[in-house]
Amino acid sequence: MGRPPAAKQKILAAAREIVENRGAGALTFDELVNVSGITRGGITYHYPTKEDLLRGLLEADFEKWDAAEAAHTPEDCDADTARLLGFIRTLTAQDESHRRFLCGMLSAATLDPSLMDPCRQDLRERLGRKKWTDRDLRLQLVHLAAEGLMWQELFQMYSMPAPARAKLVALMEELAREWGDERKSAEPIPRKIAKEA
Repeated sequence: MGRPPAAKQKILAAAREIVENRGAGALTFDELVNVSGITRGGITYHYPTKEDLLRGLLEADFEKWDAAEAAHTPEDCDADTARLLGFIRTLTAQDESHRRFLCGMLSAATLDPSLMDPCRQDLRERLGRKKWTDRDLRLQLVHLAAEGLMWQELFQMYSMPAPARAKLVALMEELAREWGDERKSAEPIPRKIAKEA
């Protein structure tokens, strides 16, 4: 697949800037013309509606995420564990620009839940292949812990002291490696916890 046209990249960059700084509600064609310097006709050629533009922004963000996750994925463990480690490392990388973008997009996703369909589809495909063995459950627990930290920080509910946060992320990675290890994953989940599930 070739690179998108320069005008399309410029439109997405300007749209992202607007969303990061003022939220998706401030993303209008008039404002996009002002920020991008591209005519309204040039913008609507690539993105006929605001919904198309929001989807384009999310697609670009998903591509950026996939590239970052691939760069953070180690090669010294099995595929499931490696993918989880790449996810943890990407999710816990502190990127204020990305945090502001996600916050800015939340209102748009609330008004149009279909914007999140690609995420839903990806999650259904990945989780739908699981057999939900004890190993799968343990790895999912670490995955959810990383997501919980991300949401807590996204909404700036609480900021852990940096040393404690670093230890927490290291612990998540350690558990992912330990619980992802096929030899150790044969150990059953303790009976008390398994009965409650």
